[in-house]
Amino acid sequence: DLFNSDDFKEFLSNDEINRANKIKIVEKRHQFIISRGVVKKLLSTLLKKEVDQIEFLYSQYGKPFINEKYNNHAIEFNISHSGIYGLIAITLDNKIGVDIQKIDPEVDYNSLSARFFSDNEKNELMKLDKNKRKDAFYLGWVRKESFIKAIGMGVAYGLDRFSVSLNKNDNANIVISDFENKKWHCYDLIEFNNYKTALTTCENKIDIVISQ
Repeated sequence: DLFNSDDFKEFLSNDEINRANKIKIVEKRHQFIISRGVVKKLLSTLLKKEVDQIEFLYSQYGKPFINEKYNNHAIEFNISHSGIYGLIAITLDNKIGVDIQKIDPEVDYNSLSARFFSDNEKNELMKLDKNKRKDAFYLGWVRKESFIKAIGMGVAYGLDRFSVSLNKNDNANIVISDFENKKWHCYDLIEFNNYKTALTTCENKIDIVISQ
């Protein structure tokens, strides 16, 4: 492991420790502890607060956000993890969602796309050469996940209710017709070691700074 989860437990509240203890899969539990600890440490620096003052509340769909009592800069954040990597996005006064996915060579992308992709996306996927479909599937998946996380509804919104491009050379446009009167924008981030990443925001032009 790159990090020891025990090093981050001190940054978590009692509620977060209880949440972590309920996660049965050890790898997932470590991911939760480390990602929460890192994001709280980052937020404490940005907000000039002690770590124990960074309190998270939860939306009706389970998305964490900073208690407004301590968030005097309207900071928004989002977290994703897959495999041994995590992805944290932090922005000012703007909705944001991120996703990272490790490419599984054994994944049944046909059944997953049939279940979760829109008709437009299914058609686009099937038009591709067979050897390009898995890569396109994962590209679409992280773009779609980052959007439903940005709007704060997660899978409750429905992954098949909107479409994204599955072509890495296209803008990662999001086509929706029934969610708020906002123009959402998706950005592909770094691609490395068989991982794909994406970020969605409702701002047209943003400066993306990537730190590792």
